[in-house]
Amino acid sequence: MNKVKASLKSKAQLALSRGEWKKALESFRKYCLKEPRDLRARLKVAELLERLGQREEAVQMFRKVAEGYASDGFILQAISVNKMILRMNPSSKDAGERLVRLYAEKIREAKPAHPFPSIPLFSDLKKEELQSFLPYIRSKTYPEGALVCQEGEGGSSLFVISRGEVAILKRAPGGKEIRVRNLKDGDLFGEFGFFIDQKRHATVKTLTTCELLEISRNGFREMVKVHPRLNEVLQNLFKERVLDNFLALSPLFSSLTFDERRKVMERFHLRRAPEGTLLFKEGDPPGSWFMVRNGEVEIFTQKGPGKKVRLALLQSGNIFGEIGLLFDRPRMASAKTTRPTKLLEIAREDFKACLLEIPSLRVKLKAVSLKRLSRTKELLSQEAIQKAREAMV
Repeated sequence: MNKVKASLKSKAQLALSRGEWKKALESFRKYCLKEPRDLRARLKVAELLERLGQREEAVQMFRKVAEGYASDGFILQAISVNKMILRMNPSSKDAGERLVRLYAEKIREAKPAHPFPSIPLFSDLKKEELQSFLPYIRSKTYPEGALVCQEGEGGSSLFVISRGEVAILKRAPGGKEIRVRNLKDGDLFGEFGFFIDQKRHATVKTLTTCELLEISRNGFREMVKVHPRLNEVLQNLFKERVLDNFLALSPLFSSLTFDERRKVMERFHLRRAPEGTLLFKEGDPPGSWFMVRNGEVEIFTQKGPGKKVRLALLQSGNIFGEIGLLFDRPRMASAKTTRPTKLLEIAREDFKACLLEIPSLRVKLKAVSLKRLSRTKELLSQEAIQKAREAMV
């Protein structure tokens, strides 16, 4: 950027920070004449026109900015700006259709050596799916330092950052908040509540002024009725976002590479089990390996007629059923759902294929399972029955 353009932009930003809207608009316009591809600067022009009451001209500028973003492959920013247009002029519903058409055309034209960046969820949508999806997306603006959501509160919507940066914070033992990571344009958060339990698993605060796109679970359900294929898109997103996090944090899978975890993820399939479903019983031949997606599974064994010993209550992220498969022995305990539950299941043949493809997984899984097996036998001794009721297998 040459000195003249840099000077104009600095003047514009200084006037903006002082609340001198007319001066800021004049400087931004001069800057945009010399740098027409700077879409963020043109967006400032549109925002200032709206602030100064020049709504018709503002809508025209917003439209040009939205189309510029769509043509450059930045569909999130294009959608966010389109929401601003609809807020000012609800009759401009054709704007969304044009954005999607532009984006689809540019995707087709993009050379393999210079593809557009992959955006979670949106990149997997077909043109007509994305177009009909737009009404279910809410655009929200948050100032710097704003609280987007709080860990522990209810919430099942999914957020995508159109513009800005947020901090993801988690409570440590003792109540202190620790920053886990920062997320920027194109990143997604809120997926655990969306897919698992409708609760917020982290606190999110803005580090800059942010434009966020919010997608509700109910909105997505309505979309699935019209476009059933979105179930496949949703399951792919679940595997990429939630399941990979589960595996990455598990002692069994934490040492695997992302590609190795993906090989495991691809073999999971979803199984819905009503309350009271007996998944397997003690003494059965080894079958599938399971992970609890949401819901709850009781692991128990029988110690004499009518005497049940609970070994564990397993919830989201817990795995079970691998010992019989690893050591080719009958089930050591029974497993039953205590409420409606969604499970991720790997059949015996797929489980064995994973072990062949990823030799390190067999070594790690066997070591962990031997410890689990030893602990289970100890817990089931007559002296440790009370402990068995509280222990995790």
